[in-house]
Amino acid sequence: MSARSEPRALAEPSEPLLSVRSLCVDFASADGWLRAVEDVSFDVAPGEVLGVVGESGSGKSVSSLAVLDLLPHRASRVSAESIRFDGRELTQLSAEEMRRIRGGEISMIFQEPMTSLNPAYTVGNQIAETVRVHWGASRKHAWRHAVEMLDRVGIPDPHRRVKDYPHAFSGGMRQRAMIAMALSCGPKLLIADEPTTALDVTIQAQILELIRGLQSEFGMAVVFVTHDLGVVADICNRVVVMYAGQVVEHSNVADVYIRPSHPYTEGLLESMPQVAELGKPLTVIPGQVPRPQDFATGCRFGPRCKYESEACAQPVSLLESPSGMSRCVKVKDLELSGTRWRAVTGSTTAPSENGRADTHDPLLRVRGLAKEFPVQSSVLRRVVGRVRAVDGVDFEVAPGETLGLVGESGSGKSTVARLLLRLLEPTRGTIEFDGTDITTLSRRDLRKFRRNMQIVFQDPYSSLDPRSTIAETVGEPLEVHLGMKGAPRDERVAMLLERVGLGRHLLRRFPHEFSGGQRQRIAIARALALDPRLVICDEPVSSLDVSTQSQVINLLKELQSELELAYVFIAHDLSVVRHISDRIGVMYLGRIVEIGDAEQVYTRARHPYTAALLSAIPVPDHVAQRQRERIVLEGDVPSPLNPPSGCRFHTRCPYAMEICAVEDPPASSAPGGTTVYCHLHTSGPRLAGAPLAEYAGATI
Repeated sequence: MSARSEPRALAEPSEPLLSVRSLCVDFASADGWLRAVEDVSFDVAPGEVLGVVGESGSGKSVSSLAVLDLLPHRASRVSAESIRFDGRELTQLSAEEMRRIRGGEISMIFQEPMTSLNPAYTVGNQIAETVRVHWGASRKHAWRHAVEMLDRVGIPDPHRRVKDYPHAFSGGMRQRAMIAMALSCGPKLLIADEPTTALDVTIQAQILELIRGLQSEFGMAVVFVTHDLGVVADICNRVVVMYAGQVVEHSNVADVYIRPSHPYTEGLLESMPQVAELGKPLTVIPGQVPRPQDFATGCRFGPRCKYESEACAQPVSLLESPSGMSRCVKVKDLELSGTRWRAVTGSTTAPSENGRADTHDPLLRVRGLAKEFPVQSSVLRRVVGRVRAVDGVDFEVAPGETLGLVGESGSGKSTVARLLLRLLEPTRGTIEFDGTDITTLSRRDLRKFRRNMQIVFQDPYSSLDPRSTIAETVGEPLEVHLGMKGAPRDERVAMLLERVGLGRHLLRRFPHEFSGGQRQRIAIARALALDPRLVICDEPVSSLDVSTQSQVINLLKELQSELELAYVFIAHDLSVVRHISDRIGVMYLGRIVEIGDAEQVYTRARHPYTAALLSAIPVPDHVAQRQRERIVLEGDVPSPLNPPSGCRFHTRCPYAMEICAVEDPPASSAPGGTTVYCHLHTSGPRLAGAPLAEYAGATI
């Protein structure tokens, strides 16, 4: 269990550390200059954490880059009444003076560390370079400081890892290396641009805890950019909500969750799966963030707002609200619902039935499924080891049922998805679909069989051919399997697009012309083209904004009810998996450690790993988030090339016993029909400090 560090008590400063007034950003386009950010103003006090939240396209990252003068000068124009940092007016500084401030006094952590770190240089060289540029330190001193910073951010064996290249680090470790680089010169202000968006919930919890601790230790201010209001509740003192290039709400973080003063903020809160009731569709904000050329002349949120009226047709400035500032003409008289949100482990609603009968024979039955990848020496190509990516997985999926598979990156979820379709050949085990063992089928028979099983991938942009129109992309399975071409194919594609909530007028467009949520709908339409009985969804919503994520989940549920589909739904967030799944299987290092009824697994976790995944989910409630006890797992998932002996989770488990290191835990049946693989449920605790009662209480 981690000891939660509270936010720093802020003194009343005579002057903000950073003060931004009337920031505007224009981008060049074929139609001339388009204003993407307009009239953005905010302050950041010394030692404060300010959250900037909103959907993709709201202008969050553009505003942060504009403050640091990091936007391309030829393609953008930045203007502001004032950008004042630590008593200096940044708009009046030369390019050289700004370079000295960037990295030295203001640092930035970017969303994707792999594209921010130079793959041609070691991590240590990149950190040391920052120190040498800003401090004028010697190579020896800069290198020693790089080792110290890696140690400070929790990189194991920093003296050795400092010599590694970025590709040798995991996603969480690369983000820690980026934090080490950003903090290497002791900045007064840290801008963190979506630093946890692409990470597993457990790694996200580690990064948030790290930033919180370092912020308190260094006394620096932080601007934390995100689209997740649960993360804001966890780490921020105040919050700025942005929409369509404007600030629409500015408030203390506690007030936002008690009584949001703008309908957009309320919509973001209601869209979070953590607060939704089981058995009901997730709340969504209709539509999407408009492009700059489509901004409304009045309230830009008006076309998506459930409170829209004639008064919203006129432009509106930020107005005082009971909790701060709001860009809403009705802020004085509109009573938003703003209730205290339910904690993540609570549930008062009975789980819904998905229309399936427990007496049905399984549609999919997996037994002893395993996949090993040989590791070969670079010269003689000899096999020197084997990566056990999947190691003895058993589960079943009934017709019309959804099985959720959840776990961190590296747990083997996506490998299982590819094995089910035989996109990868299993090393051993059986995969029976409707009574047929597909592992024995020839390639010719398998091709015919795949009409019954389709897959939706995590990133629709990389899975859709950028050179093909939507008609060609969605219609390709119809041509390959049914020989359907021309007008009949296009008519079938148009019907599929309408079924997933898109129009037939989009047939001749290309993937780059769509938003992320729309591209995912197109990928779902393609998967449905051949009327499959089973659809495998491999992280289909992990890269989407919370509202778009809810739209896709609702769509999948509607299609399942309409078409009687079975799903294998893969994700790393239990709060998302809970709302679409009938049963949940939790995977760790190639094995299932817990499987059972979705609500039982979610509300009564039996395995310590499941409990850690649950505790890492941010709760959209400022008070509850700060008071809850969090299980922060140390380190990353061990290498499947050399997995730990005994229980594979014992190296990170806070309740590990002596037996866990030497014996594999057998399957144990728990109340509610859950099957769990853990010695706490078979042998009982054998070490002092890990009583079973304490463990059980921690998981409720």
